[in-house]
Amino acid sequence: MGSLIAARLAVAGVEVTLFGRPSPHLAAIQHAGLRLEERDTTHRQVPLRVATDPAAAATATHSLVLVKAWATRDALRPLRCYLPPDSLVLTLQNGLGNREAIQDELPAHDIVAGVTSQAALRPRPGAVRHTGDGPTLIGRGSAVVDDRPRQVAAILTGAGIQTAAVADIDHWIWRKLAVNAAINGPTALTGRANGAVADDPRLRAAAGVLAGEVAAVARALRFDLARIEETVVDVARTSALNRSSMLQDLDAGRRTEVAAIYDAVIEAGAQGGIDTPALRLMAALIHAREQPGEADKDGMA
Repeated sequence: MGSLIAARLAVAGVEVTLFGRPSPHLAAIQHAGLRLEERDTTHRQVPLRVATDPAAAATATHSLVLVKAWATRDALRPLRCYLPPDSLVLTLQNGLGNREAIQDELPAHDIVAGVTSQAALRPRPGAVRHTGDGPTLIGRGSAVVDDRPRQVAAILTGAGIQTAAVADIDHWIWRKLAVNAAINGPTALTGRANGAVADDPRLRAAAGVLAGEVAAVARALRFDLARIEETVVDVARTSALNRSSMLQDLDAGRRTEVAAIYDAVIEAGAQGGIDTPALRLMAALIHAREQPGEADKDGMA
């Protein structure tokens, strides 16, 4: 996702730097640019500046965080001394706790959170394939939408990432969390694409139970996830050919976002006296499937 949005911004004429750990992906982009593969099978080579030195962040006015949730703190810690204090930091990551982790690492910065329906995969180093399109929503979680989130939304929209600034972003974070919990775990454990959640009655029923438990926890926090089971099926259908990020992580032997998507909801439920047995079972199975000690070596910020 970081590569996709960076490429979109660069094509739109926005000065952008893709920052991350040294990796074959960054090396390939530095050598020949990023190959952007579109959903209609066309492609283009996008010249893109990359950096592994955190000093590159010294002139940043906006930062977009798209590393895996578990890598957030480690990715941002080296940037603390370089990011200008008046810069805005936007997270479009999955799960709960990302905004809080960023605020802990960058306490003086302006933090905005969001969700996106865009989807992408990396078929090989130096390439990104756009696999899903949809709206992106961002906000502060306050009743007022001010100019800075609107400006960021306009920049992203101008780059072809349709984005709106909203007042109720926490509602949308919980809504996407329910969809992620309903689709990611079942597809990851069965090895099937997202469409199976809509087409297979057994997976559809399992997804409904998982989404229902997330909705119950959200309801206790005064977020109403109305018709969430229908939303899960709709998302599964519109992304039918996609392989969920959790499935891709397990297939590659990488660490998953089980903590941000499942464990965080389980903990929130426990604090509110709400039992989440299906989520606990799913989390346990995914933890058991993970390969201990493995980590994504080339996350992007």
